Amino acid sequence: MLSSGPQVAISTVQLCKRYGEFTALDRLDLNVAHGRIFGLLGPNGAGKSTTIKILTTLLDASSGSATVAGFDVAAKPVEVRRRIGYVPQLLSADGALTAAENLVLSARLYGLHGRKRVARVSEALAFAGLTPVANHLVRTFSG
Repeated sequence: MLSSGPQVAISTVQLCKRYGEFTALDRLDLNVAHGRIFGLLGPNGAGKSTTIKILTTLLDASSGSATVAGFDVAAKPVEVRRRIGYVPQLLSADGALTAAENLVLSARLYGLHGRKRVARVSEALAFAGLTPVANHLVRTFSG
């Protein structure tokens, strides 16, 4: 039976990240309801990028816990990645690779192989309108 309240899309409990003596993220408690638009704001060094990296499974927390779409980011990273999209502020694509090569790399990271990988890369290029420039270096594209 589903609860009558909104489902939680993102939840953190006492989430921390330390690098030796330096604390990059200090006991973050956060709940974002499904269907809500949420902005993570703060000054440089506040822990915004660290939080996002933990939530997207790119970085392990030092302590605390986090769930995305009901899946623990540490225990079920593959399930989390299946349900999210993430475009980093910088390095969203490798400029030394073509559009197709960037997508192949991502597909490989997600475990796609053979024909399935070829099909998904082709679909993604078409969806983004990049099929005509699939073999052009990304650094030649507009930001």
